[in-house]
Amino acid sequence: FDSYFSPNGGAADFIIGFIDRTEFKLDIAVYAFTHDEIAEAVIRAHKRGVQVRVLTDRFQAGGEYSDDEKLELAGVPLRRDTQSGLMHHKFAISDDFAVGVGSFNWSMNADTRNMENWNIVRLKYAVEEYEDEFNRLWELNS
Repeated sequence: FDSYFSPNGGAADFIIGFIDRTEFKLDIAVYAFTHDEIAEAVIRAHKRGVQVRVLTDRFQAGGEYSDDEKLELAGVPLRRDTQSGLMHHKFAISDDFAVGVGSFNWSMNADTRNMENWNIVRLKYAVEEYEDEFNRLWELNS
């Protein structure tokens, strides 16, 4: 179990490292995705053959600074939530081995201004529960 905090506590850098170390599968459910360096890490993962899927909130995706269109242009499979209410999750699953989860939205404000957290959990049953939830949401929003 690893924990990272912001502002300026390295959470974004750790998320980028988490993505860069992913070898075969990366599932991401994140409410706000506007941090360009994290988006670049996701695109790098996709380009090196990692099976990437991104689910984000449709209202946040409509914002001027959202990276959803940049990810799609790079070929990253992305879905915007179609359900009522917010898709307010903030988690990522790497290689069926670890899940990163916390309050940290993937934004510059989360990294440099807000008090946020990001935690890595490597417990098999926890990773499986997050995988089940991601797969349920992915299908729900097809």
